[in-house]
Amino acid sequence: MTKFITILFTIFLFSCSDADNYKKPDDPLEAGRDFIEAALDGNMKKARLFILKDAANERLFDEIEKKYKGFSSEEKAAYKDASIRVNKSQNLNDSTTIINYSNSYKKENNQIKLVKQNNEWWVDFKYTFTGDSTNVIEK
Repeated sequence: MTKFITILFTIFLFSCSDADNYKKPDDPLEAGRDFIEAALDGNMKKARLFILKDAANERLFDEIEKKYKGFSSEEKAAYKDASIRVNKSQNLNDSTTIINYSNSYKKENNQIKLVKQNNEWWVDFKYTFTGDSTNVIEK
């Protein structure tokens, strides 16, 4: 449950921004960093731009968004002030990258999977919850 809460905070800190004018990076590590940074900064609209469009990913994103609303403003602020720590990035092939990261607030390792589709990098969010054990990176 703690990992779920950490991911929840990482993903769904609220704010509005210029996400409509944002161009996603061409590099998976930069795209992953931008996704995590947007979430930590509370820019959910921008973070959502990275979520791979499929029913499972969108459902998970929506569920976490609902749970996030119940957290205290102090904890939301702590995530906003946190910095990203990329522990390791592993390119599995030319269209799949796994990033092992933590943040300076919770200091718990998490992983996101980025997949390249139509020349854009997307976060396969369901990997964060279900993970394929053959692709898990050890720190």
